[in-house]
Amino acid sequence: MLKTTDWLLDPRGVPGFERHEVVAHLESGPHVHHTEHLHVRLPKRYGLVNLTEHVEGVVERSGVVDGICFVSAMHITAGIYVNDAESGLLEDIARWIENLAPYGEDYAHHRTGEDNGDAHLKSFLTNHQLTAPVTHGKLDFGTWQQIFYAEYDGKRSKRILVKVMGLTR
Repeated sequence: MLKTTDWLLDPRGVPGFERHEVVAHLESGPHVHHTEHLHVRLPKRYGLVNLTEHVEGVVERSGVVDGICFVSAMHITAGIYVNDAESGLLEDIARWIENLAPYGEDYAHHRTGEDNGDAHLKSFLTNHQLTAPVTHGKLDFGTWQQIFYAEYDGKRSKRILVKVMGLTR
């Protein structure tokens, strides 16, 4: 079983963020559909990192003032969730996830030659995607709400899809 020190827990940012890539930007009158991929490569296999600043950047680049923002992990061994950016809470979440789907178990998935059975199970414990409201050009969250990327099979390049849809001024 892993210890919380085996996890990258960052309440402030995304160590390993590589770049954002605009995939599409469509406008029809006041309506906008804007899609970007965020490219990350976390330096540890497991991590819970704050993605909020990067998602806010996509919302800003979209020009949407009222609409929705969809965020998807795009990988079956990762997740996206909303919670508080408090370091003790990140430790608690990592410990809880590890207790429910521990590393090193003899998972049937490992008979295929893979070693990430726990990562597939861990991804069930966090959402694969989320939808957030955009109001006045900003994510419309409660005081402590932040968007987190949960990585369960890292140390390799991954993409996160962010799609913002709505109205411009």
